[in-house]
Amino acid sequence: MRITAGAPPLDRAIALYDAVGWTAYTRDPDRLARSLAGSHLVVTAWDDDGGLRGLARTVSDGESVCYIQDLLVHPASRRRGVARALMEDIQGRYGHCMFLALSTDADGTEDAARSHPFYRALGFQPHPELRLAAFGYRP
Repeated sequence: MRITAGAPPLDRAIALYDAVGWTAYTRDPDRLARSLAGSHLVVTAWDDDGGLRGLARTVSDGESVCYIQDLLVHPASRRRGVARALMEDIQGRYGHCMFLALSTDADGTEDAARSHPFYRALGFQPHPELRLAAFGYRP
């Protein structure tokens, strides 16, 4: 597996987002292209045959806060260290920042049962455990 910085070709990104079921991103390919281009960082994981196995992207000022916007791993490559390699790359690049944040599925969901232990293993904690609150707004 090879980790690289930079957005993949749009068609490869669309195929990965579709493979993980994130079709809200792929309904408007131009918007996805702008999202990738507007990211502070995009890191990708590639197999030895040149297949895109995973992608993570950040939104950040590069100094104080880094928000991990997306973390995707192709279903055929899950449980093989792809997500860990992507997240550790990001943690290494943003280790100087005051705070790394991400949002994920709520407790009690099937995805949370898998993702929460993974994020905890990387040192992430739910906001209340850090004496913080998170807020969101969907227009």
